[in-house]
Amino acid sequence: MSQSGSGKRQVSLIADMLELPSSPSEKAHLIGSRCRICKEAFFPKRHYCASCTSAEMEEIPLSQKGKIHTYTISRATPPGSIMKAPYGIAQIQLPEGAMVIAVLADCDLEALSIGKEAELVVEKVKEDEGGNDVMSFKFKPL
Repeated sequence: MSQSGSGKRQVSLIADMLELPSSPSEKAHLIGSRCRICKEAFFPKRHYCASCTSAEMEEIPLSQKGKIHTYTISRATPPGSIMKAPYGIAQIQLPEGAMVIAVLADCDLEALSIGKEAELVVEKVKEDEGGNDVMSFKFKPL
C-alpha cells in the first residue's frame, strides 16, 4: 500500500501480484516466486513448482523491465471490460525467467515487435468504496 499526499491511499487491485512503493524512493514491482530446488521463476507466485512439483517456493520481487515474447492486438472490447479496443496484450519475458501476461500501455500497436523491451507501469483503474486509488499494472514498450 502507498500513501499519496492528499491522504488517499493507493491499493493494489490484486495484492499478491503487485507491491506498491511505500516511499517516493521505491518503485512498484510484481511479486513472483522461485523454486528453491530447480530455480524456476513464476508469475503470479505459486505454492508448488510447475516444473519439478516441489513445495519449496520463495517469494521474489520481479524486474521492472523485460522483453516482449509474443503479443496480440485485441480489436474488440469484451463486455464489461475497462479496456477499450484496440489494445495490445503481450507475454513479457522477465530476466528472472518468469513470464507475465499484461496489457500494453501507451504504444503504437502497429510498431510492436517480438523482442522489444517493455517496462512495468502502474496505473489507477478505479476508486474503492473508501476513496482509495486502486492500482494495477501494464507494460509499456520502450
